[in-house]
Amino acid sequence: MNPLFAAGAVVLLLAGLALLFSNRDDRTLKERLALQSGRAQLRRAVAEQSVIARPVARGGFGMRISGWVGVAPGVLPMRRMPIPIVLVLAGTVGGLAAWGGTMVVGGFPAVILGLVGALGTLRMIFLWELGKHRDEAFRQIPDAIGLMVRAVRAGLPIGEAVRSVAREMPDPTRAEFQRLLGETAIGTPLDKALWGIYERTNLREYAFLSVVIGLQSQTGGSLAEALDNIGDIVRKRVAMAAKAQALAGQAKASAGILVALPPFAGTAVSFIKPGYLDALFVDSRGNSLLTTAVVLLSMGLLVIRTMIKRSTSE
Repeated sequence: MNPLFAAGAVVLLLAGLALLFSNRDDRTLKERLALQSGRAQLRRAVAEQSVIARPVARGGFGMRISGWVGVAPGVLPMRRMPIPIVLVLAGTVGGLAAWGGTMVVGGFPAVILGLVGALGTLRMIFLWELGKHRDEAFRQIPDAIGLMVRAVRAGLPIGEAVRSVAREMPDPTRAEFQRLLGETAIGTPLDKALWGIYERTNLREYAFLSVVIGLQSQTGGSLAEALDNIGDIVRKRVAMAAKAQALAGQAKASAGILVALPPFAGTAVSFIKPGYLDALFVDSRGNSLLTTAVVLLSMGLLVIRTMIKRSTSE
């Protein structure tokens, strides 16, 4: 095995572990605070790694780097892939990037290329998890608001309506509202706690809900009617987002075909004329051409993905 390849993989794994456990001291302090206070709801909030909602951008340089990668505390309450698998995937991609870099640039720049590839893989996986979490929460917002409207019209206070959402809705909405209950139990106003959900999920509907509840608490009026109006707006926004995703299906299919076409064509040529593509794997110039092709194909895929994401964003 190439020593540079092994060094790049080891450095990448260490960097990933450092990012994942960079907030251990903060969590330890919060656990000690929970044990001293004896509040069960505060301990539940500590277990969720956030006592008071806060923007991801706050904190030092390490917090900003972890937020860029997607592992900042308070923004990812659920994991879809085990951490060891994520680190193995990131180390593999980083090692392959460093190995390919030795054929093109060589030396220390290849190690930098491996680290960039590893961090990019970590960011892609964690942001994919965040995106799935956000999409599920977005689709559940109309049901959550409808449940609150029915509870308020039945004569229950808004606090009990929020508890019904935390009790009856599925995850991830249930987890977010359980955290909200923990925050309100230690003195955070309901509208600010809802704004904290907006900061964690980046869903504007929670910001609308926070503003409506805050204004109603200050000016009065029918809370059920206000929640019903915002629920109707949210249902229309969810339907519009689903329509936009359906219209983007053609572009996603085109991107998949473009990615699958080069390997398929190369395999077909190898079967039709064996040995025709051997120069790409045994010759240094062929290795450089193959690495350049992979890089350009990856860049094209990222451009297509960015265009689709911007066209379907809110």
